[in-house]
Amino acid sequence: MLLFSLSLFGMPMSGLHLSQMQALNRELGKLCSDPPRQALNVCRLHAQLVRSL
Repeated sequence: MLLFSLSLFGMPMSGLHLSQMQALNRELGKLCSDPPRQALNVCRLHAQLVRSL
């Protein structure tokens, strides 16, 4: 899911490992379930990426 969205931002898909992207997505999901104030922008971006899939 997140892999496709990241390719839209110019990140080469060949350099990304699917398992790492899945792990990042899981961790962002945990963080954004109850985000600290400092993480609100990151969580908004994560939500936009997930919704776009």
